Amino acid sequence: MNLSLLTMQGWEQLAREAEYNPARMASLCSISERQLQRLFKQHVQRTPSRWLRELQCRLAKDLIAQGYSTKAAAAELKFANGSHFCREFKKVFGASPQTFAPRQVNSSAIQPRHRISERSWEVLRNGTTSPGR
Repeated sequence: MNLSLLTMQGWEQLAREAEYNPARMASLCSISERQLQRLFKQHVQRTPSRWLRELQCRLAKDLIAQGYSTKAAAAELKFANGSHFCREFKKVFGASPQTFAPRQVNSSAIQPRHRISERSWEVLRNGTTSPGR
């Protein structure tokens, strides 16, 4: 396999097959982990570990935007646990994963529980009631 000719999609597929583990990636390519590091430094200007972490976080961002929970995205992308995922995600994007979650519309925010009378609104606005009411 000519590793330098692999497309970015090819590397991403290889990363999934290796479960985002640099040693497994090297093994799947039949090269040493050190040789994989040299290839990445030459072509991507990152270590394999850093590139894999950024890939995982980018894929997680897409999953969360689709409605996955933080925990589900972390499990899907082979993070050790949810807190490890959140910490790494914040390093990559500077924000927590939930920042990218679709906004849930809270139905109680749309429909008030109690209707306020016009007179009550006036009291709130002015601090006094108008004469004759």
